[in-house]
Amino acid sequence: MKLSNDTQAILKNFASINSNIVISPGNAIKTISEAKNILAKATVSESFDTTFGIYDLNEFLGVTGMFDDPELTIADDSLSIKISQDRRSVKYFFSDTSILTSPSKDITMPSTEVTFKLTQEDMTALRKASSTLGVSDVMVVGESGASGLKLVVSDVKDSTSNAFSIDVSECTRSNESFKFVFNIGNFKFVGGDYQVSISSKLISHFKNLTTPVEYWVALEKNSTFGD
Repeated sequence: MKLSNDTQAILKNFASINSNIVISPGNAIKTISEAKNILAKATVSESFDTTFGIYDLNEFLGVTGMFDDPELTIADDSLSIKISQDRRSVKYFFSDTSILTSPSKDITMPSTEVTFKLTQEDMTALRKASSTLGVSDVMVVGESGASGLKLVVSDVKDSTSNAFSIDVSECTRSNESFKFVFNIGNFKFVGGDYQVSISSKLISHFKNLTTPVEYWVALEKNSTFGD
């Protein structure tokens, strides 16, 4: 088995969410943050035959990166994997899956109050604004009865905080007022445009429009919906 460049990019992204991972049979890979506030799922071109755990995903990717085009062969006892090319090889041992943090089940999104497209350009602008202004709150804000919404980077706890905003006119939203608050540190996504759905139950769904990967991100508890 070989890991495609796309799959390696997904695994590298997942390592930013959780340093360890449990791979299950099939072609879907999942991870969840230690704080349980980010869950990610991707469909990859490879299909795995057995369950195995990797304690340090960045280390594993570093080992595969020692080779130009490695072949991966899981041992018959599923305790290790051989990473090899030509005369060179590494025997890499898996970790006990019971000590790793992995999703126990998929998330079923409740009804959502807001849906909109978040472009790569807007995401880059939000990150730049957060870094420049020195704040970590990203808010999705809508006024009662309005048709659009704003993406706002500011300090939600400081009414005098400097604020950067992006107007979003194309969206589907509730007529109620809302302020859905995220920590931008939880936006650990691969690049691309996303379809975003947000529920007042403090959960959101980010689905990549070009790559088969999606994320569920918890909102901050100071989010508000309605009067």
